[in-house]
Amino acid sequence: MEALRRATTESPYMEAAFYLLREATHWFSIIAALKPTAPLTRDDAILRGLLVRTCKLLRLTLRELHARETFQQLSVSRDTIETLATLVYLIGDDGTGVRFDQYVMNSLVAERELLRDIQQNIGGRNGETWSIEERMQRSIAATAKAADIDDVSQLPGRARIGYPSAEERIKLLGPSVYIGYRMGSAETHGDWHDVYRNHLSFDDGEFTPNLSSYDVRPQVPLMLVKLSVAVFLDNIGRLVPDETTARFLEPRLKDLVKRTGKVDALHERFLCS
Repeated sequence: MEALRRATTESPYMEAAFYLLREATHWFSIIAALKPTAPLTRDDAILRGLLVRTCKLLRLTLRELHARETFQQLSVSRDTIETLATLVYLIGDDGTGVRFDQYVMNSLVAERELLRDIQQNIGGRNGETWSIEERMQRSIAATAKAADIDDVSQLPGRARIGYPSAEERIKLLGPSVYIGYRMGSAETHGDWHDVYRNHLSFDDGEFTPNLSSYDVRPQVPLMLVKLSVAVFLDNIGRLVPDETTARFLEPRLKDLVKRTGKVDALHERFLCS
């Protein structure tokens, strides 16, 4: 921390952010791989799957930082934010399983539409079915069966399912998180902000291609550490039912959040100096 206070460039902050993210990723790898104390129900399996997804997204961010290929950094953070928001929304279920049913049905609407397209194409060929269509139908049926859905074709539309939008779910994480989520859309869609910042150089009124350098800043990895670990700590009782393990994890993760907050505060002071 003292070295950061004396820093005259952002490099020490970037290094600190990288190692804090690496530490958080190690913890998520351990947590996601914990052996369940009992066979996972569908709903608990969904929660565990979202933890695994969070872990993989954090690992992806680390790899991109290490390789200095970070032009998708905000896009990946957008995926992480939505995953955490979905986790929080589902944990807020009242015990009826309605939110988990919404999640599953909403997720399978795309498969329902794909199945209709396949069946329409088969009908257009007077019942002739291609082998790839048979494989796709089997895959859709297997995915639905694992989620306790008997017939994908009978699923209602999204409006009737009632699953909240990404914006509604993300607002469960706090009033300012949605701003960070929206920032990732430029990189996701290749908007002008992304092309200008990451893929072009502009000097003396002239554009040239930029094939190497990207705008790497500490804010994104620091945000990912604080948000992901805070969400886990807020829901540790549901995500780690074994009390002994939870007691082992809690103080270590709280310390990680505390250190990350200090680095973030020092970095903000540096930017304002």
